[in-house]
Amino acid sequence: MTTRWRLSSVTLGVLLTLSAVFIAAGGLGLATSMALIGFFFTPVIFVSGWRSFKSAPTLAFLGVLSVTWLCASHLWSPYERADQAYKLALLIPLFVMSAYIACRLTDEEAGRQARVLSVVALLAGGYFLIEALTGGLIGGWIELELEDSNYPAEAIRNAKVTLSRGATAFMMLAGPVALYLWRRDGAWRRGLALTLLTMAAFASASFDVEANILALVFGLVAAGATQLASRTALQVILLGAGVWVMGAPLFMGMGLALMPDSVEDGLPLSWAWRLEIWKAVLEQIRQSPLIGHGLDSMRALSDSVLYRDIMIDRLPLHAHNAGLHIWMDAGAIGALLCAATLFAGARAVGRAPLNADQITGLAYVGGIWLVTVMLGYGVYQEWHHAALALGVFAAFLNRTDASE
Repeated sequence: MTTRWRLSSVTLGVLLTLSAVFIAAGGLGLATSMALIGFFFTPVIFVSGWRSFKSAPTLAFLGVLSVTWLCASHLWSPYERADQAYKLALLIPLFVMSAYIACRLTDEEAGRQARVLSVVALLAGGYFLIEALTGGLIGGWIELELEDSNYPAEAIRNAKVTLSRGATAFMMLAGPVALYLWRRDGAWRRGLALTLLTMAAFASASFDVEANILALVFGLVAAGATQLASRTALQVILLGAGVWVMGAPLFMGMGLALMPDSVEDGLPLSWAWRLEIWKAVLEQIRQSPLIGHGLDSMRALSDSVLYRDIMIDRLPLHAHNAGLHIWMDAGAIGALLCAATLFAGARAVGRAPLNADQITGLAYVGGIWLVTVMLGYGVYQEWHHAALALGVFAAFLNRTDASE
């Protein structure tokens, strides 16, 4: 190994280790570490990367067009700050390259970085397990110290919000790393793989975000489906996501119209609040269905109402549903472009030189990410994009099976 490549290997390992630390911090800094991986290593793999993109020109073209339209929609947004447009334009290409870099590593280097991720993922998982068992004690103490607060209950509540975000990112990383460990020789490595998935289960269920539980279950089901249908299962996930984005107002509108009032009344407040958000967003979509209200428009809008004896905002920072969020900001044009990108991605998956473990890891990571943006997080959040990139990177490190 040359001195230059050894330095590159160490740099990559350090940035991956930092990424795991940032996951434990609730995703704070994760976008920076993954963007730096893309920034530092893109020149090294630019030629091979360009050839790969040329092999799937439709996907690359539609992806660029989708991001361009989303950024351009800031021009008619009531929200004046353009930082989200800059983040989308600058960070998404870097995240794509940071994930793609794993494909260009030699088998020896991929194994080395997979071992790094195994160690740091187990350490991060141990932290989340402790927090799960203690009800967020460490995070609550940190909140108390940082905010100089005298209200422990509020500090624990704020800590759980941070922990829930970190848990989402950890869940995406845990699956591909656990699969890597499972494929190695030795019963103790399989024990570590099961331990990692157990930690992910605790993390998903312990910080008052039910969407994380659903996401983990869906990710595991998606991974299991690839054992039966291989890459076809991954293609179905991408096609289904595209159909949902394209028809979100129709599907959500029909579902909300057919839902009995008794069902809504029986839901916990957090889920009933989501229903009110979706109703309000559908009302906004009807006002500008073609081009939407512009990027981050919900940050400039408000619709506060009294609901179950408390004041709620029916138009918070995001729609808690990726399909509706895209329609709200970018209209039918943006939704069709994003859906077409997902369809092109499904087509590219059918031809990509992926092995069985890589397909399983991608289905798991993609399944978790899709559920969380459909039920919880904003579709533009950079830490969430970075978590997806890290999960995909980890999936590409699995080199145990022959290509299909």
